[in-house]
Amino acid sequence: MVLHQSVELLAAHLGVSRVTFYKHLATLHSLGLVASRGHTSAYGGLARKDGTLFAVSLKPGHRARLRYDDLRHQWRNLGDDIASGTRTAWAFLQKLRGVNSHSNKEKQRVELQNLKSWAVRPGITESPVKDDCKGQTQDYVYSLEILSETHPRRRAEAVDRYAQALAAGYGDHSNLNFWRWVLWRAIDSDHRGEGGLYRLQNALTRLAVDIQEWKGLKKPGALLVHRLKECGLYEQFQQPVINN
Repeated sequence: MVLHQSVELLAAHLGVSRVTFYKHLATLHSLGLVASRGHTSAYGGLARKDGTLFAVSLKPGHRARLRYDDLRHQWRNLGDDIASGTRTAWAFLQKLRGVNSHSNKEKQRVELQNLKSWAVRPGITESPVKDDCKGQTQDYVYSLEILSETHPRRRAEAVDRYAQALAAGYGDHSNLNFWRWVLWRAIDSDHRGEGGLYRLQNALTRLAVDIQEWKGLKKPGALLVHRLKECGLYEQFQQPVINN
């Protein structure tokens, strides 16, 4: 799983300084549980840091790593976010704490929901995903890679559970078989070493934002197919199934 996050927000949520945060992060790096690297965007003619990418291992024995595609992906429009005056970690923390305010420290805490919102759409700290795609659905999205390691005898049950959760969360109840098909093909792609579940995870994260921004979207499954075709994943899904 790969997330774009703000170190400042993470440290504030945990109630530690950035120095302490990086100290513990180094331990997670040494264990292979997390890989991280600052991400940059062009702003004002220069490369500016727009946040940090974190790859988190969800598989026993699997070492977390960041891929080239993760680093080159434009996770946010830094120029627009700065121009907005609100879509930056600094602006959010200023609003949270209040200028020269020392009262009610409980209100100054960065909540987990703020971090989840940033992970879905960097720069946003209030949930961009409303009724059409519940926060619980994102928990399924973030744990997709577990399906690859599920025992074959239990995999069908797990796939069905995930398909129902995704179909419901993305407002596509009538298309359940499509979601089952996507998951099975992504698992097969994963077993080929093509990273199907990881790439599907990224596509679903973007789809959640599409649903929020595209009012009246009637066929989220069709939009997902379009996204998969754009990144070449749909073509991979057409390959013959291997014996898992």
